[in-house]
Amino acid sequence: MQFPVPQFTEVEDRIIGPLTVKQFGILFGAGTFVFLTYSVAGKSLTVLIVMGLLVGLPALGLAFAQFNGRPVYNAFGKIFQFITSPKVMVFHKEIYTVNSQSKLKDIDVGVKQVIQAEIQNPQLRIKEVRELLEKQASEEKELVGKIR
Repeated sequence: MQFPVPQFTEVEDRIIGPLTVKQFGILFGAGTFVFLTYSVAGKSLTVLIVMGLLVGLPALGLAFAQFNGRPVYNAFGKIFQFITSPKVMVFHKEIYTVNSQSKLKDIDVGVKQVIQAEIQNPQLRIKEVRELLEKQASEEKELVGKIR
């Protein structure tokens, strides 16, 4: 038995004329706000124009503009979350010491000791990398030989 597969699942439904529900909600909210401020201000034309520019134009941009092919209002929540969330960046560099293979972290050892460990014997690290590459190359040759 065959079932129809839904098509165009990423396209929002047009509910109210050519507008989606979110677009209509944005425009309705902005229009209501502009109308209420116009009514409270004594039906002043300057208040209507100023509020239309300050609230109406950004609402139009938010409702209809697209960024990277996606509506701006989809990214608006993430932008707000980014602005309000704390920004903490932590760097944990792991290195090998000269004498042992135990990993040390910048936080435990200190930046000065880490730099000294890397400067003291860079040939040891180069030798380790060369051995690893040779080991991987031999394993690849074995795999290629098994395939043929």
